[in-house]
Amino acid sequence: MKKNRVQLSVQSLVWTVLFLSVSVTAAVAQNGVLRGRVTDTDGNPLIGANVAIRGTVLGAATDADGRYVIRRLPSGTYNVQCSMIGYGPESAVLRITADTERVQDFRLAESVIETGEVIVTAGKHAQSLEEIPVSVATFDARDIEARGIISLDNALRKVSGVNITEDQVNIRGSSGYSRALGSRVLLLVDGAPVLAGDAGEIKFDVVPMFAVDRIEVVKGAGSALYGSSALGGVINVLTRQPRERVSRVRLYSGFWDEPEWESWNWWGEHPRFMNGVDLQHGDVHGDFSYLLTGGVRNDQAYRQNDDYVRWNMSGRAWYRFDPERNLVLSLNHSENDRGNWVYWRDLEHALQPPLTADLTEHIRSVKTQASAQYRQTHSATFASMLRVNLYRTAFETTSDTSDFRFRPTDQTQSTAWLLGAEWQGSMTLSDRNFLTFGVDASWATVDSRTFGTRDGITFAVYGQDELTLGEDWHLSIGARYDLTAIDSLDIDAQLNPRVGLTYTPWQDGIARASYGWGFRSPSIAERYTSASAGGILTKPNPDLKAERSTSYEVGFTQNLPFGSSVDAAVFWNDYDNLVEPLIDPADGRIAFRNITRARIIGYEIGLESRPFSERLLLSASYTYLYPRDISASTVLKYRPRHLLYLSGDVRLGPVTVGADFRYLSRMENIDRELTLVIPDSEKRVAAYVTDLRLSLSGEALGLPLRLSFLVDNVFQYHYTEVVANIAPMRRFRLMLEGSF
Repeated sequence: MKKNRVQLSVQSLVWTVLFLSVSVTAAVAQNGVLRGRVTDTDGNPLIGANVAIRGTVLGAATDADGRYVIRRLPSGTYNVQCSMIGYGPESAVLRITADTERVQDFRLAESVIETGEVIVTAGKHAQSLEEIPVSVATFDARDIEARGIISLDNALRKVSGVNITEDQVNIRGSSGYSRALGSRVLLLVDGAPVLAGDAGEIKFDVVPMFAVDRIEVVKGAGSALYGSSALGGVINVLTRQPRERVSRVRLYSGFWDEPEWESWNWWGEHPRFMNGVDLQHGDVHGDFSYLLTGGVRNDQAYRQNDDYVRWNMSGRAWYRFDPERNLVLSLNHSENDRGNWVYWRDLEHALQPPLTADLTEHIRSVKTQASAQYRQTHSATFASMLRVNLYRTAFETTSDTSDFRFRPTDQTQSTAWLLGAEWQGSMTLSDRNFLTFGVDASWATVDSRTFGTRDGITFAVYGQDELTLGEDWHLSIGARYDLTAIDSLDIDAQLNPRVGLTYTPWQDGIARASYGWGFRSPSIAERYTSASAGGILTKPNPDLKAERSTSYEVGFTQNLPFGSSVDAAVFWNDYDNLVEPLIDPADGRIAFRNITRARIIGYEIGLESRPFSERLLLSASYTYLYPRDISASTVLKYRPRHLLYLSGDVRLGPVTVGADFRYLSRMENIDRELTLVIPDSEKRVAAYVTDLRLSLSGEALGLPLRLSFLVDNVFQYHYTEVVANIAPMRRFRLMLEGSF
């Protein structure tokens, strides 16, 4: 009966959004047309430049020849804005007459300051930085390729205010560590949510990194637009869309260096190797374009029984029915077979598991994510989007020697399906008032020996109004109402408002302030997990309550002379019923519990400089956190107080030399009860990690190739991100990339 109600709810939602999408379509005659070409100062076409018309929902991106076309323009006078990352923006005021065609070309000049940056995640639509009241960080394809990054977690380790605790994302201290159960950060791939239906966690390998164009990280509670799991922030991975035929390949090979201590070297004289290959092909045929990406990688690993073989494939297709209607289909699939490493034997054998560990034990997992997105421009002032998303995850523990009938708690297995649908409308009420609203729902079903057989459902409605007050003030007011339920538990529901304000006091200076509420319903795994890993037992707690937060932020961004800019922010986050894993002293088993109250206060400052255009690039960021468990009068677990990231690149003709440095202070608080189970688990230090890179471009010789030599953790600094787990050691890689 319960499943029938869920199915009816989902069916009702789908029919509702389809009705809304059709019913709001206005019968508007074909009005004026604006077309043109965007080039640089040398007359070369710029591909992917954005052309938008202020006060409407209309816009376009340039094609391979730099051309754009915008239709459905009623008679009137418009402010047309053209922008592109790395170039200064241009604008023009034009008079458009019905049933006529107007031509407007733009010539953009290169800029060392990212004045043309457009963010799509913060407000669920394209916005300039001047309109965004929260802190946002970006990491684009150039950053990914320069560092030879092959997985999403390593990209996020370079983003200011973000640190990765082995496999969990922590933005400004929002998350601690719970070994892949639950996430306070929402991951999106091209706007579609990608969190597992059972554990509510991020699976990094489902993201096709070779196809990534850009990563946007919104810091702070995003529940007002994105709902549960956006309590600590939102990460949106945007893949590239081909504007012309493209074929690319990337090959790499490398090895792990010997550890500093001889007793750690369990593999002997032969090094532990890693290698991989990625392939990509895309093309454009009129109104249809596609991009196919696939890869495989093998890592023998520096920790015993931590090796893996992974392969992934992804496909994305775009079809434009006409300038007002387009459809996007995407599919991401990955499989992973890895060893089941949990923690070290002791500090003397830090890269080997306990003697009782089954070295034939492996975890096999499969992830498949598919989505379909339909967008339609109904008129110059109204557009809508309908998205359907499906995400399947499955994993199980296997062993060649053990009989699981005698170790049932070790037999972890789960298969989860997550089906979601979202309808969103965008409307310009005037040239100074932009409204975003929609409905969102999802249904999860889990069949698991680890978590049981469970169902969950969420439903939400949201809206945000953005107003331009004068020439210098931008105000946004929004709210989202979420309702979640798992099985027959009590329903969690909350209204999450957010208010944001930006002010431009002078040229190139932007002040911002925001206030909002956050909300996260615990995942099925957090409520019901019952498993064992290396002698550490967990037990269920179905009485977990939803987490809630209140967040405040004040920030300022200023462009400076010599191609520099600075961004600073102060933030204050209060949490109620924060969910953290705790060891029950009565039986020594871990269960997730609600911490009554917690508070994280801090500040962040970042500096970027390009004093010699693209020849020298420098960046630095520092984040300070004061994370308090108010109820226990202690520091929250697994939160470093200090995060310092430095980066620099020097380009000398075809040669580029770069370095990244990362410092994380020693974690003050961990699960101290683990010392009873894990030898030397209290041993931990601050992290000082330096990565070096050297690349040679073949463009000067007319060859579409780039050869890179990469050394990660060049000083072989040994540290832990979580208890009893040595973080990645020094490794050497040679990478060759080419296009044809």
